[in-house]
Amino acid sequence: MSSIKFPGEQQKISPFRKTLLNRCQKEFFREKTDEEAVLKKIDELNARTDLTENQRTIEMEDLLYQRSKLKKKMLGNINFIGELFNLGMLSSKIILTQCIVNLLGKRDQQGKVDDEVVECLSKLYTTVGKKLEDECNDEVKKNMFDKTWNEFKGLAIDARYPYRIRFM
Repeated sequence: MSSIKFPGEQQKISPFRKTLLNRCQKEFFREKTDEEAVLKKIDELNARTDLTENQRTIEMEDLLYQRSKLKKKMLGNINFIGELFNLGMLSSKIILTQCIVNLLGKRDQQGKVDDEVVECLSKLYTTVGKKLEDECNDEVKKNMFDKTWNEFKGLAIDARYPYRIRFM
């Protein structure tokens, strides 16, 4: 995937690589707004009184199906981002600051990270963990990696999470 570098030649980023990385970044940050839109529709559906129970059930199933599709898409995107890092197309700085810190920052009013986000973090650490730890050789990156890893490990002992999430 990487191009041949000649001495004295400036490294150019191919249009494909740039487009691919921009698309990944856009999808990563868009997922939160898509999830919020579905949750807003669920709240609106629960507030409606003009629907029969059967209609409400059908619409709720549709919204839950949309939420399930978003979850699968998010997990796939996280896995793809991890593989891009493994191929050297993303730096450890981007994984730490843009992905992991951003995911750990997605908390609700009680300070709990969403179950799907914990699942994404687990998938990301599984995909990039060893290489990320190896690349965090300077003090700043090492401290950030240790901080985020310890925060992630702390979720495993938090009793607010179901066992399925705690044992990931």
